[in-house]
Amino acid sequence: MERKLWLAKDRQSKALTKIYLGTPYFNEEQKQRVEKAKDALEDNDTVAVVHFPFDFQYQEATFDDPKEVFGTLIWQNATYQNDLSAMSTADCGVFLYDLDQIDDGSAFEMGFMRALHKPVLVLPFSKNLDQKQLNLMIAQGTTSFIESFEQLSSYDFNHFPSEPQTPIDVF
Repeated sequence: MERKLWLAKDRQSKALTKIYLGTPYFNEEQKQRVEKAKDALEDNDTVAVVHFPFDFQYQEATFDDPKEVFGTLIWQNATYQNDLSAMSTADCGVFLYDLDQIDDGSAFEMGFMRALHKPVLVLPFSKNLDQKQLNLMIAQGTTSFIESFEQLSSYDFNHFPSEPQTPIDVF
């Protein structure tokens, strides 16, 4: 009887997980994806916190920064350290991976999280996804491939079920 109670409690949806949301953020399409991902993760009962680095910019710098902080060496150092801290304190990483505009920063972040032995979930994007190939380091470093924003809203982030089968050819 005691074991059954433990299993029932263990399967309950509780907001326990802190997520690092990584993605390139250079054009409107990528920015819209972030908003969709945030909405989906907010709807997920197992997600407690979503850390998206662009929401936590050093001195609130922006691309069109009137204070001229964005891009400076101090901004670069602070951004790098802040992102490392956020990844280190996150339970997992969710990456909106744009195969039409490969971002070295996202690849670095995925590798860093895997080096910390944290799950990495990848939601790949491309205008021609069926014609793309995925680098084997990204493919093998991914814990689960997510196929839609809807799947983000129902994924069990308290248990991180693995689904390493990539929906894209690997090179």
